[in-house]
Amino acid sequence: MLFFSVQEVFGKKVDKKWFWFLGIYLLLLIGFRDNVGPDYGSYRGLYIYSDTKSYSSIFLKMLHMEGSDHLDVEWLYTLINKILLNVFDAPFYVLTFIIAACAIFFKIEYTEDNTFYPFTFTLFMFVPYFFVGESGQIRQNLATFIVYFAIRYIKQRQLWHYLFFIFLASGIHTVSYLFLPMYWFARVPLNKTIMLIMIICSVFLSPFEIYRVFGDFLGSMASDNVLVEGLNGYMDESIERLNGGFGIPEAMMMILTFFLFAFDTKMKKLYPYYEYHRNYAVVGICFYFIFRNNPVFSSRLVGAFIGFSYVLIPNTMYVVSSVMKKMIYAFIIALVIFNFVVFSVFNNIKVGRFTIELYRNHILP
Repeated sequence: MLFFSVQEVFGKKVDKKWFWFLGIYLLLLIGFRDNVGPDYGSYRGLYIYSDTKSYSSIFLKMLHMEGSDHLDVEWLYTLINKILLNVFDAPFYVLTFIIAACAIFFKIEYTEDNTFYPFTFTLFMFVPYFFVGESGQIRQNLATFIVYFAIRYIKQRQLWHYLFFIFLASGIHTVSYLFLPMYWFARVPLNKTIMLIMIICSVFLSPFEIYRVFGDFLGSMASDNVLVEGLNGYMDESIERLNGGFGIPEAMMMILTFFLFAFDTKMKKLYPYYEYHRNYAVVGICFYFIFRNNPVFSSRLVGAFIGFSYVLIPNTMYVVSSVMKKMIYAFIIALVIFNFVVFSVFNNIKVGRFTIELYRNHILP
C-alpha cells in the first residue's frame, strides 16, 4: 500500500488491477480468518442461530412485518446465514469469506469512484477499517460500503437505483437508513458560514442528549444485540472521555474540520463532486457532537458518515501546490503510524488476535 501510495501521489496513476490484487490479498486474510476479530465468537453463534428462523419470517421481516419467529438481526443477513447453513451446510468461514468478498468489492468500487489516491486512502483508513470493520463489525461494515458504493447513483441522479441499494444495505444493517436523506442533502449548497453554524450548534447541543427524543429508533440502528459486548471489549471507552474529556475521536474531528474549512474554496473549484463529500463530513461532525455522550451512537452511527468523510483529506492533495502536497502526505503517513501505535498500545491487536502468535487462517500458513 505504501509503495503504490507514493507512486500515485508523486508519480502517475496506478493501474486499477494492482488495487484489485490488494483486495484479493485482504480477502484471504479476512475471509478465511480463524477465531480472529473481536466479534468472531458472537457472529459464529449468530450463524448457527439463524438456521432456527423460518423463511416466511425472514420474508415478512423484509416487508417490515413480524412473522412467527422474531429476527434479532436484519432479514438479508439472516437469509444469507440460513441458506449457507440450511442448504449447503457450509462451515462458518464460508460466511466470513462471502461477506468479506462483498465488502471488498463495494469498497474498491467506491474508493475508485471518489478519490484519485485509492492506495493512499486505503492506507490512511487501514486502522480502523481492517481491524474494526472487515474483521470486526462485518454487518455494519458491509452495509456501509454498499451505501458508499451507491453514492454513484446520487451523482447520476438515479433515485430508484439509490433506493434499491439502500434497501439491500438495510437488510444487512439498519444504520443504512440514516443515509436515505443524503440523496437530497448531498446536493444542498453549503458555505463556510453555514457549516460553522451547524457545527457550533451541534457542540452546544451535545450535553442535552437530544437524540433521546427518537427513543428506540436510533437504538435499533446502533445495537447489534449479542454483538455489543464484543465491540465494547475491543474498543474501550474511558469514563473521562465520555464526561467531556479530550481524546483521539475529538482530535480527528478537529483535523477533519480543519481540512474542511482550509481547502473548501479550492476543492469546490477543482475537485469533482467535492460538495457531496463535504456535506457528508458536516453531517458526520454534527452527529458526532450530538451523540457524543453515548459511546455506541458516537461510534457506530457517526462512524458510518465519518468513514466516508475522511476521503476529503487525501483528496486535498489534488488541488494544492507540490510543496503543500508533500506536507499533507507527510501528515497522512504520520497519522497512519500513529494509528498503528495507538492500536497496539491499547492492546486492541492482541484482543482481536491479530498478533503473529495469535492470528490463525484456514488456508494460509
